[in-house]
Amino acid sequence: MTDPTRSSDPIVSLLRRWASPRLGRRLSSISTVTWIALALIASQMMLRVWAASRSWFMWDDYIFLADVARGDTGFTWLFHSHYSLVQPVAFGVVWLIGGVGFNWSVMAASMMLLQLLASLACWWMLRVLFGNRRLIVLPLLFYLFVPMTVPATVWWSVAIYQYPHQIAIFGAIAGHVMYLRSHRLRHLAMAVAFLLLGLGSYIKAPLIVLVLLGISWLWFTAGPIRARVRQLARMWPAWLAYTLATAGYAVLWISRQQGGLQRENCELPGVMQNSIVETIATSITGGPWTWRLWTGGVDPFIAASNCVPQSYRGNPDLVVGGAPQSLAAPALSLIVISWVVLCALALHRWARHRRALLSLWILLPYVAVSAGLVFAGRAATFGSQVSAREIRYFSDVAVIIAFALGTALMPIIGAKVAVRPRVEPFITVAMPRALVRTLVIVFLVGSITSTITYVRPWHSTTTEVEFPERKYISRVEASLRSAPTGPVRIADLPLPVTVANPVIFPYNLPSRKLAPLAPRLQAVQQGTDLQMLDTKGRIRTAMIRDAPRAAPGLVKNCGYLVQGNTTRIPITPVFPGPLWTRVDYLANSDGVVRVRAGSTDRQIGVEQGLHTMFFLTEGDFGAVWFEPDPSLTLCIDNIHVGPVVPKDGGS
Repeated sequence: MTDPTRSSDPIVSLLRRWASPRLGRRLSSISTVTWIALALIASQMMLRVWAASRSWFMWDDYIFLADVARGDTGFTWLFHSHYSLVQPVAFGVVWLIGGVGFNWSVMAASMMLLQLLASLACWWMLRVLFGNRRLIVLPLLFYLFVPMTVPATVWWSVAIYQYPHQIAIFGAIAGHVMYLRSHRLRHLAMAVAFLLLGLGSYIKAPLIVLVLLGISWLWFTAGPIRARVRQLARMWPAWLAYTLATAGYAVLWISRQQGGLQRENCELPGVMQNSIVETIATSITGGPWTWRLWTGGVDPFIAASNCVPQSYRGNPDLVVGGAPQSLAAPALSLIVISWVVLCALALHRWARHRRALLSLWILLPYVAVSAGLVFAGRAATFGSQVSAREIRYFSDVAVIIAFALGTALMPIIGAKVAVRPRVEPFITVAMPRALVRTLVIVFLVGSITSTITYVRPWHSTTTEVEFPERKYISRVEASLRSAPTGPVRIADLPLPVTVANPVIFPYNLPSRKLAPLAPRLQAVQQGTDLQMLDTKGRIRTAMIRDAPRAAPGLVKNCGYLVQGNTTRIPITPVFPGPLWTRVDYLANSDGVVRVRAGSTDRQIGVEQGLHTMFFLTEGDFGAVWFEPDPSLTLCIDNIHVGPVVPKDGGS
């Protein structure tokens, strides 16, 4: 008699040999589909771990880390608006682990955990909807490897909202379908919980409700329209719960907004074309295969257009790309091939199966709205040639496509409407299995190629073109390691535009962007003998080289004697700032002096001996007032006002 616990699978046999009989029987009972799904998820994770482990922080990452490092977080902070995004779930992740500072290993681990949960959520949704059948491998494989989700693998501030949002879509669909089958409130509560997760993660989460409504109407109602409306109305507990959750989010979101960008209507056609025709379509088939690094400046497409986004008005040097931020740049021939393949597959499936394309009633509006949101939120600033080619804005589309692919291949368990073979198909020739395998292999090869080519610039540690932020901060850290022991105090000057765009002020200052380096690095607006960061990220002695603004002092070997009462030193008038002021002084002891200039009133510490005082001023002024401690005597040689530069030259 054959032993039922025996398995031809060599891995299972090996585990049975070294494991207990009970574990061996359990391993033998696992289906082939499950082993394949686990193998695919493991393969995806190996690729994504490689991508994440060698990446680094960029853009919004520094803003979030600065808020944590400076202690600006709190319950209210969880619900603040970040460039129109209200995402308390993502901010909760920041609050939880942001205190580790520039420790990329922790961030990469959190990203990979979220990726794993999202992959498992996809597998779970497919099993709930279609059962543990072989065909679920295809939509699972699509989600696991499609390039649409790659940016979240290398960009922390993207991962912490996109992965929870993707998990929310998978979970809400699964929970909602279980509720439609059973009408049990616990299943509805599960769907609502996932919806709340999505609402707390990403601005596109309200679209989840429309997806659930579409599933209910297309697959769980049948008959004439009136009958279907009545069937839909019987699901009122779900619609009430979803409406209340979404309405609460809408009220929260509106209450946190502080105005929006003026939209450029002329950008709408370009956004729709670039988003749908090029970026999304090629990604579905494994593309775009090639990318173009956005390194800033005026885009040549925009320069030739009459439609100019807001960022390109004024000084184009301030339009700095987020290198290693890459834009989809597929070849025209590959765009055409992608569309031919997609249309041919859809036509063949429709010609042989009834209701195979029902999901297009959900997918196409979802894609259109996604492109519309890019137009509303980003195209006015950066233009369609940039924003619509950013694949990260369409990561959630991959989730909907995975669901749509599943419904095209398999019936939803318990649904009233299902995909069925046509009695008289319009196309009688079935798709050869060899062709299916070839298409899957081509998709995998293309997806892995697109993933690797997208990720490579994120791994760059040597070139300032591909990753200027990473190179700059690595130099700052190297300078700190070679600096004398103790805090290094630098003037809080704006960082280079290639490292921190001025539009994010004050987060373009080292006191914010480099806040995780405190207390070793202290960026201040006043102090004695300050240093500064040059354009390369090296620590240099600070200096103001502009000509002296005060006449020579009358006290021999002293200049201006500051002692006891307030001393006024007239200078050449200064136009409204902010401007930095340098004061060369000789002090008899350590102490504090009150300094007033224009609208600036500061208490500045001084040190015994010959030193240089720096402080940032606001407003216009024609004199500087000094009021020292009673026991403090200062001799002031001269006063300079102007830009802070390295003392030994250079930039």
